[in-house]
Amino acid sequence: MAAIYRRKDSPWYWIRLKTADGKWGAKATRFRKDNTLHRAKAQELAAQLSLGEQTIKTDHSWVLGMIENHPVCPSTRRHYINSWRHLSRFLDERGLSLEEFAPVHADQYIRWRLAIPRTNGKPVCRNMAVDDVKALKWIHRQGRLLGLVRTVAMLDYRAKKSPVTKRPVFTDEEIEGVRKFLATSIEHDPAKEWMQTSFEIAYATGCRLRETRLDLRLVDLFAGTITFPEPKGGVARAYTIPIPSTLMPLLERLKGAGRRHAFDWPGHGTRISRSWREVFDLCGLFKHTFHSLRATRVTNLRKAGTPQSVAMRLVNHSSTLVHELYQRHFVEDLRQHVDAGLLPASAQSPSGTRSRGTWGNPAPAPCASPSRTLSHTRRQSAAYSSPG
Repeated sequence: MAAIYRRKDSPWYWIRLKTADGKWGAKATRFRKDNTLHRAKAQELAAQLSLGEQTIKTDHSWVLGMIENHPVCPSTRRHYINSWRHLSRFLDERGLSLEEFAPVHADQYIRWRLAIPRTNGKPVCRNMAVDDVKALKWIHRQGRLLGLVRTVAMLDYRAKKSPVTKRPVFTDEEIEGVRKFLATSIEHDPAKEWMQTSFEIAYATGCRLRETRLDLRLVDLFAGTITFPEPKGGVARAYTIPIPSTLMPLLERLKGAGRRHAFDWPGHGTRISRSWREVFDLCGLFKHTFHSLRATRVTNLRKAGTPQSVAMRLVNHSSTLVHELYQRHFVEDLRQHVDAGLLPASAQSPSGTRSRGTWGNPAPAPCASPSRTLSHTRRQSAAYSSPG
């Protein structure tokens, strides 16, 4: 199946397709990648070229219907559908059925998936291909429950993922730099005010990008609370937190303006993540993303000494493992603990300056002499052994 993609060194859309001899090739189109109308034309051309590819259709039409009817949240359903789109393409090209898919084919699929560029021209990471194989294992399991698949070849298959790259957190100077850039951008283009509002909400609450479009009807200024009705995980994960004091003036202004939401997303065709990527690049923050604000919030809560259970509640984390992944530790955070266990017992203290017994616990009294202790023990024994 032919697919379009973009190259950094070319202004045109490119099409990756399989030639008549069964090998993969690429060709440039005459449709520009900076024209939103040309994207549809390039996709139409790729669909026409796909008709000439040699593929063998196999009977797995039931899979898409099963995914559509499976009771999962919409984001998980989209993930399964996107994974199945690539898996079914691989099965058709190799002439395989779900029954025949084995671990050796899983390794072949990972290599095949890595060789196909994404729509934006960037390479596919290994973890995306491994997630597709995990989705196929789930399809096998559901197929066995429905009596449509009998194979258990993929039951014990495990593929190692690549290490996850941890995004950096924002420093105070970087936060102020982004704020100044957004303020300047709004002076030239008032339509970008939504970015400033979204940034401040995410920095103060640690919520995700799509959650920053607050429903102001769920913002109670009298009670001082914000409710997020549909966070990641769906309605069942809805949560309420107190309004941060730094965010109160902004929310008062927005509610006073009579708005229903904190802001409106930009017009159709605008890619939100790409807009933020351009902002961070112009600020010199090439490794930061909008989601780095969430990691920044979690890290700041840890540095402020907030109990982990409270911090998890504030950012709506249900797993301690996930919560720890969002934390970043710096050398300066370890400096006050670096001498723990190394100094003599008489010098051990929280600040490293006070001696033992001066932090609410009095120092132990000096030991009595052995003869006095022995005589005291004998008198106690005689008292316990006397009759009556």
